[in-house]
Amino acid sequence: MPELRQDPFTRDWVAITPGREDRPRHMTRPAATPRRSLHPDPACPFCPGHEDATPPEIWRLPAPAGRAGADWAVRVVPNRYPVLAASDHPARHHTTGLHTWADGIGSHEVVIESPAHGWDIADGDDSAVANVLRTYRTRTLALRERGPGLVLPFRNHGPAAGTSLPHPHSQIVATPIVPLRFRHLFDVARAHYDDTGRCLYVDHTAAELADGRRIVATTDQVTALAPYASRAPYETWLVPRRHQASFADAPDETLGETAALLHRVLAALRDLLGDISYNYALISAPNGEEATAYFAWHLQIAPRLAEPAGFELGTGMAVNPVPPEHAAARLRDVLTARPAPDTPGQQARHRPAGRRP
Repeated sequence: MPELRQDPFTRDWVAITPGREDRPRHMTRPAATPRRSLHPDPACPFCPGHEDATPPEIWRLPAPAGRAGADWAVRVVPNRYPVLAASDHPARHHTTGLHTWADGIGSHEVVIESPAHGWDIADGDDSAVANVLRTYRTRTLALRERGPGLVLPFRNHGPAAGTSLPHPHSQIVATPIVPLRFRHLFDVARAHYDDTGRCLYVDHTAAELADGRRIVATTDQVTALAPYASRAPYETWLVPRRHQASFADAPDETLGETAALLHRVLAALRDLLGDISYNYALISAPNGEEATAYFAWHLQIAPRLAEPAGFELGTGMAVNPVPPEHAAARLRDVLTARPAPDTPGQQARHRPAGRRP
């Protein structure tokens, strides 16, 4: 029987429609995971030796001493085709009749995640993935000092997700305004805090851990779960188990466990579904609101398996043919079948998820 579920974070409704998963052409999956080239691409501007093909570098994480090859592990450069343009002046708002507009001022950066053209988070080691998240943290700390607004690290993987270059990269956009969707998230979280004195995200994660059906995996610091009102098939969130409003303030231990869990979840999605297109976004409190007690950062992974159609366009309501309980169970099975983490400490932290974790 289909269900209508209300998202506790937005109050939007989502249609969960088991049985439509096998509807012809409703969900697209690659036939197999393509073999990635491990060799540099002479035409790729992100490969080592082509550093002068990108705009001037903003920041880099040096390669470990003694490692052969490139002298960098991660580079950050301006996006050559930015959503928002850098400026030393604040954005000015203008109104003409009923129309309001503002200067398109902000920042748009590209995070070149690895010198290796064929590298990917799903098959990288935990330390390399941690380097990517460490870059997000460092650049978010720098960008939020520019004033009010929002800093959003995100990754597009695959053609259906909007990626334009195959070399592994993600992006960070800083906006001078906070979009209405984000304001709504904060308003809902604030209302929960006003009613209970607790953080909605921490309460939700604790309740999901107690229930167990939508848990994918958990560590001491971070939990991977399929949201109750998932908007996309196999949508997965990584959420801290203790309150923290901004990922830019996450301690090294939380960052490391988030990296390891992100690596494992993306690898499991690829094992289960093939090299699907997906987007992820790292959601944090707006600039200046990092000390808030009612919001928590989280990383949302949204696979691109289903195309919205007329119902979604007309109602704004998402239709998800894969119940999140089924998605979480399938991902747990894949994680159980995969080799255990490398070290005993990691094995202890990455506990299997069951009915009662």
